[in-house]
Amino acid sequence: MTSKKWLITFICSIALLLGCLALFNALVDPFGVFGDPIFDWYSYNVTQNPRVAKIAYIDRNHERFDSFIIGASGASAFPVDMLNEHFDASFFNMFMYGADMLDIEQTVQYLIDNFTVENLVLSIYIDHAIYFDTEPCRLTMNMHRNAAGGSWLSFYGRYLIMNPQYSIAKIRSFFNRTYLPQPFNVFDMTTGSYDKRARAAEPIGCLEEYLEAYPIFANYPPGRRVMWEMDNAINSIKSIRDMAEAADVNFLVIFAPVYHEHFARFYESEVTDFFTRLADVVEFWDFSINSVSFEPRFFYDATHFRTDIGAMALSRIFGDERVYIPEDFGVFVTRENVREHVSGLFEVTAKDPALYTAEIPILMYHHITDNVLSDMDVTPEIFYVQMRALYENGFTAITLRQLVDFVDYGTPLPERPVVITFDDGYLSVYQYAFPVLRQFGMTATSFVIGSAVGTSYYGDTGHATIPKFCYDQALRMAGVMSIQSHSYDMHQWAPFEEGRARENILMWEGESEAEYIEILRDDHTRMINAVYAALGEEVFAVAFPLGIYDTLSQAVLQSMGVRVTLGTQWGSNTIIKGLPQSLLSLRRFTIPDHMSVDMLIELVSP
Repeated sequence: MTSKKWLITFICSIALLLGCLALFNALVDPFGVFGDPIFDWYSYNVTQNPRVAKIAYIDRNHERFDSFIIGASGASAFPVDMLNEHFDASFFNMFMYGADMLDIEQTVQYLIDNFTVENLVLSIYIDHAIYFDTEPCRLTMNMHRNAAGGSWLSFYGRYLIMNPQYSIAKIRSFFNRTYLPQPFNVFDMTTGSYDKRARAAEPIGCLEEYLEAYPIFANYPPGRRVMWEMDNAINSIKSIRDMAEAADVNFLVIFAPVYHEHFARFYESEVTDFFTRLADVVEFWDFSINSVSFEPRFFYDATHFRTDIGAMALSRIFGDERVYIPEDFGVFVTRENVREHVSGLFEVTAKDPALYTAEIPILMYHHITDNVLSDMDVTPEIFYVQMRALYENGFTAITLRQLVDFVDYGTPLPERPVVITFDDGYLSVYQYAFPVLRQFGMTATSFVIGSAVGTSYYGDTGHATIPKFCYDQALRMAGVMSIQSHSYDMHQWAPFEEGRARENILMWEGESEAEYIEILRDDHTRMINAVYAALGEEVFAVAFPLGIYDTLSQAVLQSMGVRVTLGTQWGSNTIIKGLPQSLLSLRRFTIPDHMSVDMLIELVSP
């Protein structure tokens, strides 16, 4: 082969390889820039680069939305459903990674120039005065050419001939998808927000355990923060305001909260200047620093906060009293009040936790019998003595609904509250516990197994079991005993089952996730329907069979309206106003027959 032919062959080979690479990357499209023709998996694409993939997504789906919220990642915490309700609109969350105001400005310009925009919510926070016009990675942190301008060839070319590992990773991830989000697909594309189902299912009641899971709050890193880009940030906000006014777009600016130690890293003089200049450009709602900023369980890190804070903020803005809002949470800032407002920001201090939390001990009983065989049994006499001791020591038995109302609305709880629970729904609860509770004016919750209500035998096997009370007896206990779920039929007894027993609500080994979710949903639906049909009661609480659960089971039950879940782990509980998540995975004290009255009172005492 001559050198000329060899060169031609070499060039053709390179061209062919580049062509194959470009075709491969375009078809797999891990950033969503080519329409994702095979996978149509924008939750993955947006996770890789929300700046690029969200614009590509809106290009294809703009008719579904007429309003947008935009900002850095913290903007994800403002619930889109609440925005839709209060604005009577169809919102999409255009938030992006990082606090670069230039990228936000360019995105707003693109949206207003190309689509119908009725409402625009701009979420800013204190770090927006630090970053401007940054692009640490030309694939994962760059803007879409449609919004930023520039060469078509340069933009699309980089995604056509990029490292094929990006596309290979998408293919692998596609076959590893699960019900809950994973690191490669953390977005909910119906809203554009983070998919927080897994994080919303984690237990957060114990502060010590929370600080272990989120160590930044236990030892916040030192160092000052300087507002290098304040001028550019203010100019971008002004430009966005002008665009909104010119297009007759309803414009709302929200200054998002941050953890107090992060706020303290800024110079007071710069914060004062930033707020003052911002108020000269636009009126805004400020949630930056307040009593909520001192409770780490409202945050994931210094600047990312739970959706509950976003719900509080929108409720404050729109006067929605359905959500608990701390008194000092949210100030509407104008030119007239900005100096007075900002002068007090660095004086905000933590509030006494007793003002927004409640320590709640929960007692767990099962069977009341003269034939005590385990720590789950107590005699009628001992149960009476224990309830009398609680009464005489000033404790008030409260319901789980009262806990929900405390969290949701800040409804006060009585002094020395205690929750009394019974698992399995034994007839002895009706025979012995009910009269005693009624005598002392106490309330309790019985977690019943739906398939076993009113039975004395295990299913249709003929095996005798400890008798369970029936729904007629449950009706007679109304006002004293609330009936909630211990599953419908996911607390089986292996010795009496011919096949494999489902002893708890976890997924079996070898069972597909889809099959398991269907089984769990069906079980809980049957429980909801049975209790409501018999008693007219809402099932909003589940005591996990054997106290065993995982994130998946918790998230599935939450999606079905479960507000309170309980395990069997020993300990008391910290319930937090405004944080419904503090009602998950509640701990309980097993109360055995041999426990002394003095020990019981010590357990439940604050």
